[in-house]
Formats: sequence, structure tokens, C-alpha cells
Amino acid sequence: MAIARALASGARVILADEPTGNLDKANGENVIEILRQLAHQQRYCVVVVTHNLEIAERSDKVWSMSDGVLTEQVALPA
Repeated sequence: MAIARALASGARVILADEPTGNLDKANGENVIEILRQLAHQQRYCVVVVTHNLEIAERSDKVWSMSDGVLTEQVALPA
């Protein structure tokens, strides 16, 4: 529902804070796939905040914050 609200607003930027946090794995996958399609096919800017490394690994860019410092990740830890 939150994605539909964001799209209805007409904004081209979607801020998703832990969008899969309360979802089961299958529905979480669906949400991430919708967000990826919006970014890659519909040209939305999608910013996802997550602690889930599986989601981060599928992202185009990854930034991390430690002790209040934001840094771009070159490669995710294995």
C-alpha cells in the first residue's frame, strides 16, 4: 500500500525505510522486485534503508553508516 501511495503522489523519488521488515520472505521479494522495476524501468530514484545484506547485495549502490559517518561501499563483505 505504501508503494501505491508513493506512486499516487507523482513524486519521482521513493524513500523506503526497511520496506521488507515485517514481511515474510516471499512478499519481501515481491516488494524489492517492484522497487527494482520502478528504478530500472520507470526511472524512479529509489532509496532503500535496510539492515538486510541480501537486499543490499542486489542494490545498484550501497552506502553504510558507522558512528555517524556515511561511506560508499566498494564491495559488500562476504
